[in-house]
Amino acid sequence: MSAASAPTQRTSTTRPAVASWTLRVATAAALGVDAAVHWRNAPAYDAVTGTISQGQLFRAEAAAAVVVGLLVLLRPRTGSWAAALLVASSALAAVLLYRYVDVGALGPLPDMYENTWQVPGKLLSAYAEGAAVVLAALGLRTHRRHPPHATAGFQAPGGEARPGPRLPTQRRRQR
Repeated sequence: MSAASAPTQRTSTTRPAVASWTLRVATAAALGVDAAVHWRNAPAYDAVTGTISQGQLFRAEAAAAVVVGLLVLLRPRTGSWAAALLVASSALAAVLLYRYVDVGALGPLPDMYENTWQVPGKLLSAYAEGAAVVLAALGLRTHRRHPPHATAGFQAPGGEARPGPRLPTQRRRQR
């Protein structure tokens, strides 16, 4: 059997790896857009104050989105996906609530009602947050179904192949 016709097991583990990386990069990118818009717009909202200013809330949202985006990218665990879902969904809920409902000041939060989408980046941020919610939920769902290294074998960081758990369809070798 020639090397060209030899079957490779790489194709069975490559697709999930590519899908995982695509999902992770897309989620981190959506959170990055959210963070960039909030960070860029924060100075314009420093004057809207309660106990804490809206600008400070924007900076905190930007920092949380960056940290969680990096977590999803570098350590895709259940907790990372759950944190991404929490950050993105809370940001999306806030922008939708304060766009359509004038709730006034809530405790230490200032009155953030703004009945327009015309603020630079606001609509882009809402779309990115919505995408991050969907992507993080998908990441959380797929991570729970397919934990890391659940395949028959995987490539170790040094390049050597390590055997994975024996699958029910595999038989033990007779000696």
